[in-house]
Amino acid sequence: MEPKLTKYWFVIYVLAALLILGGLLNLGVHLGPKLELWLLVKLVPEVWHPAVNDLIHRLFFEELRAFLVTTGFGLGIITVGMVLFPLKEKLSTTYERERFPELGKQLQPPLWRQGLEEVKLAFLYLLLQGMSLFLAVQDYTFLASLGAALSIAYLVSAMTLDHCSPFFQRRNCKIHGIIWILLRHAPLHATLIGLICIGPVIILERHLPTSLEPTVAIAILVLAEILGMACATLLGCHLGSALVKKETNLANQHPPKLWTFSYRTMVFILTIWLGVFFSWWGNGIHTHYQIMKCQYQPLWKGTEFKIRETKALISLPLQITNKSSKPLDVNRLQIEVKGDGILDGEVILTGSAIQTGETSTIWLNFEAHLTEEALSDLPRFLEAKYSAFLKFEPPLSAPIALELFPQNEPVYSK
Repeated sequence: MEPKLTKYWFVIYVLAALLILGGLLNLGVHLGPKLELWLLVKLVPEVWHPAVNDLIHRLFFEELRAFLVTTGFGLGIITVGMVLFPLKEKLSTTYERERFPELGKQLQPPLWRQGLEEVKLAFLYLLLQGMSLFLAVQDYTFLASLGAALSIAYLVSAMTLDHCSPFFQRRNCKIHGIIWILLRHAPLHATLIGLICIGPVIILERHLPTSLEPTVAIAILVLAEILGMACATLLGCHLGSALVKKETNLANQHPPKLWTFSYRTMVFILTIWLGVFFSWWGNGIHTHYQIMKCQYQPLWKGTEFKIRETKALISLPLQITNKSSKPLDVNRLQIEVKGDGILDGEVILTGSAIQTGETSTIWLNFEAHLTEEALSDLPRFLEAKYSAFLKFEPPLSAPIALELFPQNEPVYSK
């Protein structure tokens, strides 16, 4: 009687996956803040640090938290799948031979082909999650919720494919063919395998006490996830064997040409679309980075201030040193001035483009409505403190106002 080797490969797979996934997540938790600080110092001038920190906190810890958690785990799991696919294949093969000997020994395809299918699955997952990100960063609550929900759905689907695929890959099925088989013959059972794989992690992540140390929380989540992955691989064998027994020629059936064409067309269109989206996003971020590299100095003593009835007509000279690598078009700047007595002040900029390395002065001209309090006490209004805000409209979720000048100098009338 041959020894049962499944349990040994199960333990080897779990330990190896724990080492890789746990290491990746721990590096993210412990080195992430240091990397963030290093990038902040290298890329962003010091005057912008508080505003950028506020943006990062608002964007990545509130609006996109659900999306980032599922995507982070998904990327970690996909990485484990690509690195450890020989172990996953060995576990699946051993379990099939011991548990379902009636299926016969399958001719093992080259490992490089299975590795290629893992890469294709990872690419498909990244494309779908990119689409979820596009929805999650829109300035609409419904779309943000839809993006987070789709992110979880794609993660469940990816886990289903990742752990059912070894059985079918041994029968020369490719990813798009496996999707076709599962959707046609066992969509609910396949979804259940994905939920068993990732469901415990999603539930635990939302219910673990916030007081837990990051390392402890990661250990709990990773252990639950790795055990779910290993069990899902075995369940994938059960599902595959049940389908093959029910329809013996299933593995040799090629998906319809229409399905193959539709799948490849969808992947192609999604790749082009997300390439354009992320290029636009990256260009927007780069443009704002170039704007932030410039130095801005308000020439308060040169301020021209006039009052007409209930309006204040103000012209503030602003000296800009262009330290970026591109000319600065002042027409692309949106500046808002705030202070006591200022209401609905729309700033009109006048000046020419500033070349790289040049210093030039532009004028901030705006008309502000005076409050009743300001009209009753103009001297106090004239001595009020004001600050200017540079407003960006980045391809994220909402406009951000970054403080340009501190509110510690009075406006000088002329």
